[in-house]
Amino acid sequence: MPYPSVILSCLLAALFIAPGFSDDKAPAGKEAPKFLRFTESQDQAILETASVEYAHPDGTTVELIGAVHIADKPYYSKLNTQFKQYDALLYEMVGGDPENPPSKEQLQSSKNNLMRTLQSSFGRMMKLDFQLDHIDYTAKNFVHADMSFETFQKRQKAKGENLLSLMLKAQKQAPSNKSQNLNLSAILKLLLNNDPTDMKIELGRQFQDVESIIAGIEGPDGSVLVAERNITALKVMERERKKGKKKMGLFYGAAHLPDFDKRLREEFGFKRGKTIWHPAWTIQKTSTQNKAPKTAAEKKKAA
Repeated sequence: MPYPSVILSCLLAALFIAPGFSDDKAPAGKEAPKFLRFTESQDQAILETASVEYAHPDGTTVELIGAVHIADKPYYSKLNTQFKQYDALLYEMVGGDPENPPSKEQLQSSKNNLMRTLQSSFGRMMKLDFQLDHIDYTAKNFVHADMSFETFQKRQKAKGENLLSLMLKAQKQAPSNKSQNLNLSAILKLLLNNDPTDMKIELGRQFQDVESIIAGIEGPDGSVLVAERNITALKVMERERKKGKKKMGLFYGAAHLPDFDKRLREEFGFKRGKTIWHPAWTIQKTSTQNKAPKTAAEKKKAA
């Protein structure tokens, strides 16, 4: 498998899978919403994640809050403010004690695994901040909604799954999920040149296809990394509902949210509502970066 493809897949996993706001409110619709978008103007580019509200006939509301694990510091500051409104904020973090919130010391030590090392390293390369450095996981309404490390390892072993095998699986599925359109050579060149602004712009353009790539990772049976962890989180949601929690947030990597959306509607009877977008990367362009890529129609006209 080509080396650049593996690098890009690792980037996707690091940014969207593991662990102010605009007033643009998208109307509820029947089609599955996008949870990540990248927009460009002549002077700047913005990568945004979505918060999507779901309502149950019994009055319970759940808001899916997509995360980018490395982002501008204000993105996390505004999320911390938003999180205060929920009776329970369910969050992802493989490992730890599901019954007790992590201490600051435990959060610091949790950074010393491969995925979080990747996330932190990419953050430094792109001059972005790391989620674990800024989200207040010690808040009283935070509820751990993820697998223990032991369960995660056991389930991955049972399915013969690891990060590399999933990334290779995603690349193998490329012809059917559009990821063949990703400009791997351009991204690899930017990684080697260590130009943070160009890197963010190019990655933002490519990440439009992140949900298709994750679909390739999941396959028909689902993965432990996404589907089984989502099932674990929704069991915690049901436990909190039984405790009387009526307003909940579910804070997970943006790549998890399409699966959450489907399960909330089809298995739990929730109805999708409004979407609000949160700017995670705000990129100011220089004079040499102010041209967005040509559309297919523009290319055809030029030819």
